[in-house]
Formats: sequence, C-alpha cells, structure tokens
Amino acid sequence: MHHTPRRYYKKLSQIFVWLVLGAQLLMAHAFAQSENWPTRPLKLIVPYAAGGSTDIVGRTFAQKMTEATGHSIVVENRGGAAGSVATALYAKSAMDDHTFLMVTVGQLSINQWIYKSLGYDPEADLQPVGLVGQVANVMVVNPSAPWKTARELFDYGRANPEKLNFASAGIGSTGHLLNELIATRLGMKLVHIPYKGNGPAMQALLANEVQFNTENMPQLLPQIRAGALRPLAVSSEKRWFQLPDVPTFAELGYPEITTMVWFGVVAHAKMPKPIINKLNREMVQVIKRPDVTARFRELSMENITSTPEEMLALARRERTRWQKIAIDSGARAD
Repeated sequence: MHHTPRRYYKKLSQIFVWLVLGAQLLMAHAFAQSENWPTRPLKLIVPYAAGGSTDIVGRTFAQKMTEATGHSIVVENRGGAAGSVATALYAKSAMDDHTFLMVTVGQLSINQWIYKSLGYDPEADLQPVGLVGQVANVMVVNPSAPWKTARELFDYGRANPEKLNFASAGIGSTGHLLNELIATRLGMKLVHIPYKGNGPAMQALLANEVQFNTENMPQLLPQIRAGALRPLAVSSEKRWFQLPDVPTFAELGYPEITTMVWFGVVAHAKMPKPIINKLNREMVQVIKRPDVTARFRELSMENITSTPEEMLALARRERTRWQKIAIDSGARAD
C-alpha cells in the first residue's frame, strides 16, 4: 500500500500559507491604493450628445461631486447608437481607475435586445457603482391636436390603425419602446418616426410634423410650461410633482405602462472593488444632500442612491422586462 510522504503534506500546507499571505497582501495593497485614490481629476464619459437627459444628469452629478469632495470630475460626451458606441469603447479599453461611465437603463437593460452587434456585454464588461437619479416620461401632443386627454388619443388610435404616428429619439430608445408597449397594451397600430435624439424629435412635434411623443420629462417640461406642448399622461407611479393635474397611466387603467428612466455610474470590469466602494460611499453622501435634491427637482428629476449590488439587481429586473417589450414590438436597430 502506497503512503503519501508527510513531507508532501508539509509542502502543501506551506504553499497554502503563502497563498493566503499573498492574497492578504494584495488586498492590503488594493485598500491602500483606494485610500490614496484619486490622485488626479476623474473623467465621466456621457455616451450621448450634450443637452439630453443623460448629459444633464451627468453634468449636475459631476458639479455637485466636485463641490462636495474636492475631486475634480471632467465630463466628456461621446454619442452614437443609443449610447452603445461609447459604452463599447469604454468596456473594451484598458482599465483606467480614474475614468467612469454614466449610463441609463438603455445601456444596461435595453440595447442588447435591439442591436445585433452591441460590442459589449452589460454584465461581463461593466461593474455598477451606484444610481444617481431617475426621470418620468410624459406623453405630449401639439396644442393644436384634437385630443385633450390620453383616452381621446387612445380611442382615435384604436379606431384608425396606422393613422397615428409618434416621434422618438431613435430606434430602441426608451420613448420608442414605451410607445410600443402602449400600442401593444391598447391594441393600437402606430407608425414610428425615429429621429436622431430627443431634441429633433421634440422639434418635429412642435412643428406639427408628428402627432405625439412620449419622452423624458426634463426635455419636455419647459415646452409644457410655455404652452407649446400639451401633456396627456405621465409614466411615474404617482403624479409627477411638477405636473399635479396630469394623470398617470396607472390612473387611466394601465399600471404596466408605469416606468422610470434611471441613470447611474458604472466602472470597467477590472476596476478594483475598493475604489468602487469608496466612490459609491462618496456618491451616496453627495446625492442625498438637500441642495442636490433641490437641484434635481429643478431639472425635473428625482435623485436616487443605491449600492452597486442594488443597481445590478435593478438592471437585471429591467432587462427581463424590456426584453419582452422589444420582442413583442419587433424593434431592431441594425
């Protein structure tokens, strides 16, 4: 009978001790690195053109973080393909522990169902840092339109298949998919007219080139207040604080149309966890400040915070939901 020498076990136990010590040293080094981090200005990439909701959130967040922490945050815009171009570039670039990415529900939970070749895996290539804010969507028409309420618009849409059209910020945008969800739920056949961004879509509605639009509140609220657009319904759970007279889709009998567009910060897959945790702690402290709450409300947004794990769980839940909407609508962008 063969006996394994005692020396073999001794050698194994020594290797184990060295491995444990090595792991502890690595952890201590990573922790020490995070304590001294950051050592230079941070960069926040916004994967959309300037002026949209994501840009507004990103710049507000960067300004407030810079004021509160003293770490300078520089915002860089890189638009294209509903945020996918910059997200793919960031995911595939060499890891830089001073560069982060601002994302929406689009990059983490929607785009993979719309684009055949996305260029990144939202879970394998990116790590959530934390949520920053959220906005409701509002359905609007031109004041010259015959519909005074959402029900009147829905009745017309059902009675006139493919006679009612809507603008969106592009194929696969939340506005596009939300209107597809509304159409599916209400049994309407709508005509989708995609534009290159929220701004052009809104201009088309103002010019009466399209019949309605359901888009992010920050873009549309100034036009609603000026009387240039008429709001019919909001997608938030409760009535939106700036439009108390406008009903929610849930009040109209369609609770499944309740949806918010959320924004958060993500990091490269190889970003050290202690740095992510440190940034998350700072973010939560800053976002909860009364002046930040007030500023977000001025911009028609709500500030929200989360742990990295909570943001990951939300992205997964939303992915399942939007997958079904994308499949039902047949929306593709390639």
